[in-house]
Amino acid sequence: TSTTIPLVIASSAGTAHPTAFNSIKPHTGIIRDLSADMNTICIARRRWRVLEKLDPTQEVAETYRLFMGYDGTFPNNPDHPLLLFRGSSKFTGDEKECRRTLRKAGWTAPWKWIVFPYHHYHSSAWELLLCVQGAAVLKLGGETGPEVKIGVGDIMLIPPGFVHKQLASSDGFSVLGSYPSVIGKDVEVDELRGTATEEQLENILSCCAPEVEPITGSLLSSSY
Repeated sequence: TSTTIPLVIASSAGTAHPTAFNSIKPHTGIIRDLSADMNTICIARRRWRVLEKLDPTQEVAETYRLFMGYDGTFPNNPDHPLLLFRGSSKFTGDEKECRRTLRKAGWTAPWKWIVFPYHHYHSSAWELLLCVQGAAVLKLGGETGPEVKIGVGDIMLIPPGFVHKQLASSDGFSVLGSYPSVIGKDVEVDELRGTATEEQLENILSCCAPEVEPITGSLLSSSY
């Protein structure tokens, strides 16, 4: 179950969007098959452009999800939401321990930096961002998406195609960034800033979704 919560900073009005992805990008001719009844019902029940608070779990005190569709420029993701985890008892604040945990879980060796201050997304991989210092306001999903403040210990799991950028930061804001590995090998992660090509859209749709959030160990199937 889920409860809609006010967004931390600002957002556009959210609406139910039953036909949001009959086509991920209409002028490319890449058509999403929504003929199956259960898939159509699932799409119809999603809350688009609304940050939703999900039920707490043993691993995480607060979990939020955000569905964003194609906005005329950026693809975002038709199948999976962005997930935000707060208040994990398993986050100790030890950066080295977090790095070891990610590698042990089969994710790439983390980089440490800010979030780029311009709209961008990745078509070839999911991305995990773990805030290890300071705080920042991020714009999620393009110009029609919400502005959300994150701080130390917050974990953001971003699906391929989902556009994001940093608007403001304080106190030396930095995150660890990591991506799922494939059979122990690091993946090649692209950085895209505009309209996706047909090949990139196909990449977005073909990326396998993680089954577990690696830092908290949370199962993700019910959050999608």
